[in-house]
Amino acid sequence: MLVRNAWPSRLTARMPKIDAIDKLASWQVVPLDYDDVCAWATVERQDDANGVQHPYVLLYSPDVAPRQDERLRVTLRFQGMVESLNISPLGNYDGRVEMASRAVQFLSLGPGTNVETFQHQLRAFENLRVFISSIMNCAVQTNIRKEGTLYFQRLVFTKVRHPSAVRRNATRPLQSVLVFGDDPHGWAASVKRDWVVTHKILTGVYDSSQAAVRKPYTVIRVGDFVEVVASVEVVKYRKYQRWITEARLILQEVVRICEKNTVLVSIAYIIQQHETLTTAC
Repeated sequence: MLVRNAWPSRLTARMPKIDAIDKLASWQVVPLDYDDVCAWATVERQDDANGVQHPYVLLYSPDVAPRQDERLRVTLRFQGMVESLNISPLGNYDGRVEMASRAVQFLSLGPGTNVETFQHQLRAFENLRVFISSIMNCAVQTNIRKEGTLYFQRLVFTKVRHPSAVRRNATRPLQSVLVFGDDPHGWAASVKRDWVVTHKILTGVYDSSQAAVRKPYTVIRVGDFVEVVASVEVVKYRKYQRWITEARLILQEVVRICEKNTVLVSIAYIIQQHETLTTAC
């Protein structure tokens, strides 16, 4: 079953259709059963050439990976209603230098009135968490902030490693992706010696031809029905004098399927249909 096909058709009218699951390669379909997850994914740390340590990442198993000679990150697609977000280039960074290392872009996704459909996505992520826990040989938490929802995040800044701290074969200096209007307060410019914004969350909308069209991040608003693309990282950190291992959904892309007003009309229609059936009974 493809979860994307279980949402009300009024919501998904602009989303590209996938009629049959057997038309997709095995790596393109997230297993709903734990046993299948074990053959579908693996976990490994990917450190770069400069010796910088990165979080563990969820990768496609070599048995299902589309390219056998590459270690490819698992890409997950979720649909739901936006409950909260800050996906601007600087996310929740407030200009305080000491907060640069923790600044994040984030988005929280909920089910709206389609709880049963959303539960399939929660179950799939829970299977991944249990799988990661088995691989890591420790208890693994998730970064979900509210029960029954999904929470996506991504660190805003990348730490600059100065020449004296890296090996001679260091890669080229980090390049900022910020353009005019992205840093209105000059906060990123003030910390550019130590912290650089090297990415942006890709944003867009599905148009009437079911094609994803790039749009500014401001088109995504609370209440919209969206598709979120994310990878999975496993992070270890110290909290209250003990080590925590956490599986995080790392935000990559957000595409609006339909805006809030359409969602509200769909909800009203569902409620009306339910009342009609209740009256008939």
